[in-house]
Amino acid sequence: MQLAEELYRIPIAPEHHLKMTYEQLNACDMDFDFISVIRDGKDFHKITQDLCISYQKFHQGHLTNLFFSHEHPVHLDLGDTELVSYYSDYIELRYIVSGYLTVEIEGEIASFTENEICFINSMAYHRESIRDSECLLVNICIDRDVFNEAFLGNVSISPLQKFLRKNIMMYSDRQHYLKFTPIKLEQLDSIQDSLFHIISEIRNKRPGYMDISKGYLIRLMDSLSSGYQYSFSRQENAIYEEKLFEAVSEYMKNNLSSVHMHALTENFHFQPNYFNNLIKKQTGKTYSEYLVFLRVERAKLLLESSNLNVEEIMWLIGYRNKGFFYKKFAETTGLSPSKYRAQARGK
Repeated sequence: MQLAEELYRIPIAPEHHLKMTYEQLNACDMDFDFISVIRDGKDFHKITQDLCISYQKFHQGHLTNLFFSHEHPVHLDLGDTELVSYYSDYIELRYIVSGYLTVEIEGEIASFTENEICFINSMAYHRESIRDSECLLVNICIDRDVFNEAFLGNVSISPLQKFLRKNIMMYSDRQHYLKFTPIKLEQLDSIQDSLFHIISEIRNKRPGYMDISKGYLIRLMDSLSSGYQYSFSRQENAIYEEKLFEAVSEYMKNNLSSVHMHALTENFHFQPNYFNNLIKKQTGKTYSEYLVFLRVERAKLLLESSNLNVEEIMWLIGYRNKGFFYKKFAETTGLSPSKYRAQARGK
């Protein structure tokens, strides 16, 4: 689906084409699904329903919005050349349909490009740069409870996906923003399809449209967790990588007899190079070297604590070639498996 083409096809009557400044927008009595108040000397935005959606076009120093809060779409040309920074009581999800977006978030400049998705924390003080952005984007404002339910509930996920989602949720509370970058191009159609259906439901407002929209939001979150790689603002990347490595290492330890790189990419949704770099950064070893290390450590434990023979241990940890196993074990310990067992048991 070409989401940009679908957005441009939405008809807008001339009487629903407005032009005003941000100050005039706040002063008027029209409902745009949010209200702005001053809290602690800063602009604070509140949404008036659980889920609302709009699209924005940044072009040559101008910002155009299309709102779906009324019976008919409202096209708003904003007269300002700079936006006022604000924070909010909701989660903002932005999908960059085309071009690039620049946002100042708590003093940090963040950039997002075509097909990337950005979550902005509700309490992060931020504003988009009209001058430094040239893009078409879909903006979804989501009540925090609805967001939590959509991301952690209602879908069947593996323990590994659950780990990733819990980390995303944890960091979405702690971080100013999360950036999602596609790693599976086939997921783009699914993402755009979900976005288009949310737009259609909210635009047409047929009975049950909000519940149906939330259903498509759940589907969108599912696509994000399986087909996108996410990253944090700079200060948390190292912590996240440590936690991800712990999960990868745990998975490898629990599946020593059958683990392989393809299984990691399938379960964690990262490319092989990413795992190699992650493991090298955390351990100083390549993936293959680290796998040998884990297998030898397990073999040592079994030699010390069980009565299994060497061949049985070799099979349990994933080796089928006896000569190769003996070689790797001796390289690591300086002993053969039988001598290691005897030494460990004081014989």
